[in-house]
Amino acid sequence: MKKMLWVKFGWSEFYRGGLVDGNFGWLNANKGKKNEGRGHEAFNFDPGPDGTYYCYVPPQNKEYAPSNDDSHGWTVICLAKNPKYKGIHVVGWYENATLHGEWLDPPASMVRQHGDATGPAHDWSYCITSKTAHFVPPESRTMPFSDRSIRQGKYSFLAGPDVHSDDNKQRVLALLEGRLKALGPRAIKNPSEKNIPDPEIDSSDPLRGFGTPEHRKKVEAAAEDAVISHYKTKGFNWTRVTHLPCGYDFIFARGERKFMSR
Repeated sequence: MKKMLWVKFGWSEFYRGGLVDGNFGWLNANKGKKNEGRGHEAFNFDPGPDGTYYCYVPPQNKEYAPSNDDSHGWTVICLAKNPKYKGIHVVGWYENATLHGEWLDPPASMVRQHGDATGPAHDWSYCITSKTAHFVPPESRTMPFSDRSIRQGKYSFLAGPDVHSDDNKQRVLALLEGRLKALGPRAIKNPSEKNIPDPEIDSSDPLRGFGTPEHRKKVEAAAEDAVISHYKTKGFNWTRVTHLPCGYDFIFARGERKFMSR
């Protein structure tokens, strides 16, 4: 049996810890505050150490996360609206996902991955997990659409156990299946730091003449490995924060001593 639903959350370029924008309760409530732009969905396409993806979906009617008695094996189509333009975009999808039906705290491994000695870099939670995700890069989000039922909700089941199908659901299902088919060749399967586009490399390639972007990426990775190895031999623990807009790439800590490195 086909099991599909769509979910909608705030807009982010890469969903790897960067800022989130959109007309959602949490984001609106924190405008102008310390937590501005720190939406829970910031890590929706950033895998944990074991390769699991953790998806946050805003509450519908202020209290409910997507749930079904048959919680495994769902295709979850992820939607977001670019606040600068009209229309909704498919920003990715999960395959064979599990619906937990509630918001859960991030596992300790994810807190360590995205935080430092003082705690996690974001306040976030999740309600869906999967080992398989497809991410649509920002430059491939060129097919906006509008649908009244999607504008009004945070998620909706389209097909599956105990899902009542009607003309509206069939219309939206056909629309989104068409989008997935068109975006499939451009989407990145199981996005990670290794295969997702680098937000720091300008599309106009200002470093042309210094090797290809791929070669420069390999050089950068080798340099990072050398720095990490150096401080590991000195007894430092390290945390990579390249996915965060904080102005440095690593945090090295040993006992009370801690410093940041670019």
